[in-house]
Amino acid sequence: MPTKQSLKEVVLENASANLLRLAASGIVGLLLPPFLVRILPTETYSTWALVLQVTAYLSILDFGIQTAVARFVAHADELNDAEQRDGIVSTAFFLLTFASALGMILIGVLAWQLPHMFKAMPISLHKEAKLALLISGGSFVLGLPVSVLNAIFIGQQRNRIPVGIVIGNKLVMAALILIVVLKHSGLATMATAVGFANLLSYGASYVAWRAWAPEVTVCFRMASKLYAKQIASYCAALGVWYLGMLMVSGLDLTIVGIFDYVAVAYYAVAVTLTSFVVQTQNAIFAAVLPASAVLNARGDSQKLGALLVSSTRYGMLVLLAMALPLILAGRFILSIWVGRDYAVHAILIMQVLVVANVVRLSFLPYATLLLGMGEQGKVVMSPIAEGITNLAASVLGAWRLGAVGVAMGTLVGSFVSISIHLLHNMPRTAGIDIDRSLLVREGLFRPLLCAVPLTLLLILHVIDPRMDVQTVVFLSCIAIVITCYLLWNFGLVSSERQKLDNVFRA
Repeated sequence: MPTKQSLKEVVLENASANLLRLAASGIVGLLLPPFLVRILPTETYSTWALVLQVTAYLSILDFGIQTAVARFVAHADELNDAEQRDGIVSTAFFLLTFASALGMILIGVLAWQLPHMFKAMPISLHKEAKLALLISGGSFVLGLPVSVLNAIFIGQQRNRIPVGIVIGNKLVMAALILIVVLKHSGLATMATAVGFANLLSYGASYVAWRAWAPEVTVCFRMASKLYAKQIASYCAALGVWYLGMLMVSGLDLTIVGIFDYVAVAYYAVAVTLTSFVVQTQNAIFAAVLPASAVLNARGDSQKLGALLVSSTRYGMLVLLAMALPLILAGRFILSIWVGRDYAVHAILIMQVLVVANVVRLSFLPYATLLLGMGEQGKVVMSPIAEGITNLAASVLGAWRLGAVGVAMGTLVGSFVSISIHLLHNMPRTAGIDIDRSLLVREGLFRPLLCAVPLTLLLILHVIDPRMDVQTVVFLSCIAIVITCYLLWNFGLVSSERQKLDNVFRA
């Protein structure tokens, strides 16, 4: 880590780099769907969305090893232990090589069983869907070992390097998919575009490692059972977390495909906007993980506690800034983005998902600090309880209400998650000086107070949906003015207001 920068400056720099990566990802996630939904038939777009979703399931084969490498590299560099760093990296690389081979077998089985998983899928799309899954999934699992190289830079808090690679990958992928769709090629050709972009990014990661981190050695002789046990110990609980998260959101589209295939395209559109909120939050707080590892290595529990409160407050402010427009103006946004038909069918799904993710992501800073400290094994109850609750509620909701019921399952699970964090996990967390009352008051209630005016406006609109446009505009202006006042006076603390005031006066 650069010596001339404070820990806070490094965190902010890496968070900014991660947000830049998110902006590039938005090209694929936000700009492609308007083209795809207008060119592809609804059934074809639904099938494409399911192919990508099933491909994403293969991420479980990472077992959290990439996160472990980033954490161990940051910790080892802080202690100037190059031997442990290189041993961890080398061992992780060969573990993920084995996982990649396993993934090739798994993707073959999934492609074979795809039509049986989604019985309502049109027969005319079966062959294309199978081939698309083989190509897309195969290219993904090939990159599992390469993810270790990117994790090195994350652990060294040089996020700008892997971010640059991801940006290039997303730009190439978006351009190739757009060309393929405009030429009216099939799903297999679309998947080939994804695979080619992925292979280019793997080559770029190798070049970056050799150019900017040659001091980190990756070789078979440095891998050992000792380091494999350390990685396994760290990833055992992390794997439980990932499994829980898979049950929280990763299975939703599949459940919709099983119970309500017609709504898959609409649910996928709603998830795309919601995922942008989730990815933004994850991108910001990914930069906190190595910083927490450094503070943990120093044994500074008080600074970790202060970081928890401040990052929770910042996180909630960011969440509200993204979520409120989607909730208040969701139908208008969807209509412009993907058209009126998709807006009518996706609006309620999106609103429920946005609220659910605001609730569950409010404690993301706490979870991230635990990952950085290696304490995630002590709080595995939360992701498991949330995942099981979410899965059960989503299946029940899909059976009774269709796609909207699946979204309601996510909302139910989110409240279970934060309740366990607050009431069970935090009192048992060692290494962080946590004042729960201060965290709730300063980290959650202070930002939520700023959202009261716009929330009241939403409630009023629900009560009287026929309110004329002039009244809505007038009340919206008043709500926005009051929100800005509350944000300045309550959302920000005095030191932050002073810094911003100095910037404005400069």
